[in-house]
Amino acid sequence: MLSLLNNLKGQFTVLNGIMMLIILAFIFYRYQKRKTAIFFVSVSALIFLLCSTAYLPNYLADKLERKYPPYADSFNSTDTSKVFIIVLGSGYTLDKRLPATAQIGLGALGRLAEGIRLYRSVKNSTLIFCGHSSLGLETQAQVTRKAAILLGVDANKIETLDKPSNTQEEAQEAGIRYSRTAKIIIVTDAIHMPRAIRLFRRQGFNPVAAPTNYKVNEGPDEYGMKWWPSLGNIGLMNYVIHEWLGNLKATIAP
Repeated sequence: MLSLLNNLKGQFTVLNGIMMLIILAFIFYRYQKRKTAIFFVSVSALIFLLCSTAYLPNYLADKLERKYPPYADSFNSTDTSKVFIIVLGSGYTLDKRLPATAQIGLGALGRLAEGIRLYRSVKNSTLIFCGHSSLGLETQAQVTRKAAILLGVDANKIETLDKPSNTQEEAQEAGIRYSRTAKIIIVTDAIHMPRAIRLFRRQGFNPVAAPTNYKVNEGPDEYGMKWWPSLGNIGLMNYVIHEWLGNLKATIAP
């Protein structure tokens, strides 16, 4: 079951699902099952309309993103105990022509910015960057560390978790490295935060959420054509599906 969820989480998208329905429709049409074929075509068209217009993807993404509010001062200003700000990994490239700030992806850059904001406002805090290298080269955690130093963070106030390749492994590695009573803040995309908090709680932590990189905003609409289909809306729905499957896996995993 977990293997199936891993495969679905990595491969299943809205467009893949629509293509599967269209293929089924063609097969049934080929064997003279026209009513069944029409049913599958109709379902695929309905899914396309629901997922390519803004209403459903925005609603579902917003439900995930608003579960945890933006970080507010959660720790007593007179408390001198150490606070660990764990910035989860989010993709990078090792293009040596570029500075470290340009080697990390836009999502990782947004997480880094939020991590630095907290580092500068939370007393006695340490930044922890996560992320491995699938090629055995410089890890994402190390590249993000370099980026933070370029942006003025004290190198002595940075630690790295270089082994984890996903959120579950990040939580497990933190459980090995730090006390369960440690004060930690999790920095990740708002849509990903419910799953991240669940996984860190499973390791015995009581984390504070610091969501960033919001995909749904409540400001004035830049465009008034929410009803118009777009690939951006489909992409947002893919994020939602990815998080649903990840949460399901986190729920049933031992």
